[in-house]
Amino acid sequence: MMKKILSTVSLSALIGLSASQGAMAKETIVIGELNWDGAIAIEHVLKVILEDKFNVDVEFITADQAAIWSALDAGKGSIDVFPDIWTNLQGSAWKKFVLKGGKESVKANETPYFGSEGFYIPGYIQDEYGVNSVYDLAKPEIAKLFDADGDGVGEYWPGASGWELVKINQIKAKSYGFDKYFTPVVISDAILKAQLKKAYRKKEGILFYYWKPEWIHNAYDLRKLEEPEFTGYSNESKKEHKDYNPNGCYNYVDTDNWLAGSEINCAFPDSPVHIGYSVSLEQRAPEVAKFLSKVTLSDSMVSEWVFSMSSGDLEVSEMAEEWVEKNPEVVQSWLP
Repeated sequence: MMKKILSTVSLSALIGLSASQGAMAKETIVIGELNWDGAIAIEHVLKVILEDKFNVDVEFITADQAAIWSALDAGKGSIDVFPDIWTNLQGSAWKKFVLKGGKESVKANETPYFGSEGFYIPGYIQDEYGVNSVYDLAKPEIAKLFDADGDGVGEYWPGASGWELVKINQIKAKSYGFDKYFTPVVISDAILKAQLKKAYRKKEGILFYYWKPEWIHNAYDLRKLEEPEFTGYSNESKKEHKDYNPNGCYNYVDTDNWLAGSEINCAFPDSPVHIGYSVSLEQRAPEVAKFLSKVTLSDSMVSEWVFSMSSGDLEVSEMAEEWVEKNPEVVQSWLP
């Protein structure tokens, strides 16, 4: 009888252990952590919903955009989600990994939000010196207004390391003629924001690429410089794009000779911004993949998140939890 009891206890313990191991074996979803506020907000909102609704663990891993694309393409789970793809700025990768005819190893949510971008300066500089257009920058006396290090030429921020638009903004500077009077300074978004705060405190000049949605537009009087209107992509790689125009103003050649071989003398078109995910998720976590395909953001929604983050009252994780709790109908509309 004692032997039977011991056998029963051992079997129960084994079943309990197996159940415990099964409960612990959650799928881990890895989100590529980007370094601008809109993306950071999206990452945390996705994390809250995924962990709450899908019984998965969510991890962030910091990587540049090229590395995120490679990981999504590999499909091995090192990175599963690209939370904020500005498609106009990731054209080569978008074509290679997402579009039909490419590798089709990455999918995107069905409905993007739209972002805008351009070159910005402080309002007090525009009001005092009449700097209204990108062509005004091609004047040495204007460039000196943006000379922070005293070397006789201005500085501008074309973006952070690893961003494709760092090249694009340097091409624009060349095309508009102000590259002769300005030096591109590639630093992180966080350092740029610190420099912006300092510039406003001292009423100094600062020239930088930026975008909407973002909280800095609520915090500072920023003026977007005028550029000629976008008339289409003229490079061969965009032949299948709806905005292709052989005589268009936007010719970006992604080769070793990218600066000399490219010409961009117009504004950025508004960019569709998507959430991307590895096709491998459709096998590993199909309900998660369905959810990611249905997430529908708006620029106003992302701006709300970013502004809440910037107020300093809530950590980004707290902001995400609070928003999800207060917006159950929106969240429900995204669920499979």
